[in-house]
Amino acid sequence: MEQKYLQPAIHGKIADLLDYPVPAARVVLSGAKLAEKQCTITGTEGHFMFNRIPPGSYTLEVIYSGFSKLVQRGIAVRDHAITGLDLKMDFLEDSRTIKLRAMSLEFINDAPPVAAVAAPSDLALQLSEVTAGLYLDRVLFNPPPVLKVGSVTTFELGVYQNLKEEIMRRLLERSICRFDRDQVEVTLQADLQVAGCQVLLRGAPQAAINGARYLGWEWEILPEISGLGLIILRLETSVRFAEYGERKKCLLILDRDVRIKKNHWLALRRFLKNKLV
Repeated sequence: MEQKYLQPAIHGKIADLLDYPVPAARVVLSGAKLAEKQCTITGTEGHFMFNRIPPGSYTLEVIYSGFSKLVQRGIAVRDHAITGLDLKMDFLEDSRTIKLRAMSLEFINDAPPVAAVAAPSDLALQLSEVTAGLYLDRVLFNPPPVLKVGSVTTFELGVYQNLKEEIMRRLLERSICRFDRDQVEVTLQADLQVAGCQVLLRGAPQAAINGARYLGWEWEILPEISGLGLIILRLETSVRFAEYGERKKCLLILDRDVRIKKNHWLALRRFLKNKLV
C-alpha cells in the first residue's frame, strides 16, 4: 500500500504452521534507522503494527513460549507505504510431540482370541485411519515382524500441540490401545484431556485384580496435596486395589473426563498410595 502522504509502517500477522493465530507474542523490530529497538505484542488474532518507521531495511524477531524463535531479516520499508507481513511460527519439539511408548493390540472391549496374530501392516493401517485428515509432524512406526494380540510394540507420534487431544481421542475410540503405567506417565506429563476411555495403572497380580473391591467415587485433588500446582481428577467409575507383597499397588480405571497438569505423576501416585490403599 503506497500513498503520497502515508506514514511508513509495518503491519503483520503471526500464526502457527496450522494457520492458528498466535496471540500475546513479543515482536521486536530493529534496524540502523531506529535509535533503539521497538517492541509490541500481538493481539488476539495475532496482528501487530509498528507505525512511523523510517524507510530502510529492518529485522523482526518474534518470541513466544512453546515456539521456536522467529527471525525475519531484510524487511524493506519504503516511504509513504505500509509493509505487510504474514509470518508462521514453528512449535518447539517438546511442545508438539506425543510419545506413546507402547501400542497394544489387546482390545479393551471385544478382545480377540489370545492366539490371534496381526501383521504390522494391520496396525499401520489403523494408525493411518486414526491420523486421517490431520497435519502431523511425523509418525515413527517400527514394529517387530509379527505382532501377537496382547503384545506391545513401540512407536512415536509427533503431533502439533492443538491436535494432541484429538489424536488421543481417536486412538481410544477405536479401542486399539491399552495404556500401561509407563504410558500413563507420558500422558499425564503431556497435559492431555482423555474422555470416555480406560486407562490402566497396572501392577497387582491378575488374581488380586480379579478379586479386588470396587469403589465408586468422585473427588478432586487440590493444590496442597502436591505443592506443584493444581491437579484435578474426576472419577465416577471404580478404584480397585490389592496388596502385592509388602508393596501396595493400585489399579485405576477411568471412564470419564480426566485432566491432569504437567509434572504431577509422582504426587498423584503418592496420593493414591496414601489415600486409597
